Amino acid sequence: MRQALRNRRELTGVIVTTGTTPNALGVIRDFGRRGIPVFYLDSERHSMVKYSKYITQRLKFPSTRQSESAFIDALLEYGSRSESRLMIIPTGDRDLLALSKYSKKLEPFYYFSLPPFETVRKLVNKKEFYQLLAAMKIAHPLTYLPKDFDELRAIGREIGYPFIVKPAYSAQFQEEFGRKCRLIYSSEALDSATERMKGKNIEAMIQEIVPGEELYSFYTYFNQESNPIAICGYDKLRQYPPNFGSGSLCRSALRPAPVNLAVQLLKAIGYRGIAEAEFIRDPRDGEYKLLEINARTTRQNRLPPECGVDVEYIAYLDTIGQKVEVSVNPKSDIFWVDDFYDTLSYLTRLREKKLKAGEQLTYRGHKVVHSIAAWDDLAPLVIQAINMSIAFLRLLLRQQ
Repeated sequence: MRQALRNRRELTGVIVTTGTTPNALGVIRDFGRRGIPVFYLDSERHSMVKYSKYITQRLKFPSTRQSESAFIDALLEYGSRSESRLMIIPTGDRDLLALSKYSKKLEPFYYFSLPPFETVRKLVNKKEFYQLLAAMKIAHPLTYLPKDFDELRAIGREIGYPFIVKPAYSAQFQEEFGRKCRLIYSSEALDSATERMKGKNIEAMIQEIVPGEELYSFYTYFNQESNPIAICGYDKLRQYPPNFGSGSLCRSALRPAPVNLAVQLLKAIGYRGIAEAEFIRDPRDGEYKLLEINARTTRQNRLPPECGVDVEYIAYLDTIGQKVEVSVNPKSDIFWVDDFYDTLSYLTRLREKKLKAGEQLTYRGHKVVHSIAAWDDLAPLVIQAINMSIAFLRLLLRQQ
C-alpha cells in the first residue's frame, strides 16, 4: 500500500483547466483512472466537473474570463511552490490562448503540449482562420469578413438570406448569447443581431449555410516533429442546438478525405499538440468543407479511447518524454452520446419532423460511450441533473 502511494506521488501529475462540460470531466477521468494525480483549476461555482472523485485536489483559481494576468500569476506562484513539474491540459479557448501566450514564463514549472501563440491565434480567431484557409486554397464555406457592423449589414442585405453571423472568438460569443452563431433570415434579424453585438467588443463575419447534414470531426495529436501519432474520427449524427450546435450523438468512423485535408493544413503550419477538426460535406460538389479546428481537447474526448486511441494520454506520454506507440487505426461504429442534450436534440427533431429513417434514441447492439454517466463516478451526473432542472424551472418562470 505504501509503495503504491509512493509510486502515485512520483507520477507526473496533470492540471486540468476549469470547465462545465464533459470536456474537462473526460480528461479528469482519463488520468484519474490511471492513478495519475489530477489537479483541477476550480473557478466555476456551479460546475458538475468539480465533483468527480478522480480529482486529487481542487485549486481555487481566478478564471481567464475574469483576468488573464491573475490566472498566469496564480500559476506561476503555484508552480514555484510545487515539488514536481506538472503537465497543464487546457479545455477552453481562453485558457489555451493565455497558456500559449505566456508559455515561456511557465515552462520552468510546467509541461505543455501546445503550439506557439501565433499558431493558436490563427485557429482560435475565426477571421484569421478563414483567411488562412483562403490563402492555402483549402475548401471551406463562403465567408465574408467585414471591417465593422455597418459593412456587415451592407454585405448581408446584398447577398440575400438566409446566412449565419459568426464571431471571431467563439468563447466570448457563447458566454454572451449561449450559442455558436446567429441564423439570419431577414433584414430585421440582421439589424437585431448587430445591435445586440455592438458595445460588447465582438468581431463578426458572415458565412453561407452549406446544405446537408453530413458533419464529420476527427481528434488528433501532433508530436514535436509535427507528425500525427494519434487519430480518431467520428460522424456527428445529431447536435444541440439541432442547427449549428455541438455534437450530441457521434459514431466513430475514419474518413480519409477530410482527415488528409486537415493533416495537410496542420503540417504546413508546423502544428504540435491536440487538435479537433470539423467538416461538413457539401452535397452540391461532394467536397468536405473545413469549418474549424480546435487547438484543445473536445467534449467527445472519451470516444477515442474506446476506439483504441487515447489522445490525451498519448499527448501526456509524448510531452513528458516517455515512449509512445503511434495510434491511427481506431475502431468504427462506436457511439458517443450526450446524456442530456441528445434527448433534447432528438425531441426537437421529432417535433420539427426532421428525423431521418431509422433514426432512434437508443442504440442496441452497439457500444455506447456516455458523456457524463459513469458507475464509478456518479456525482457529476447527479449535479448536472440538478443544475439542468434549476435552469429549466427558471426558464419556465421567465415565460410566465
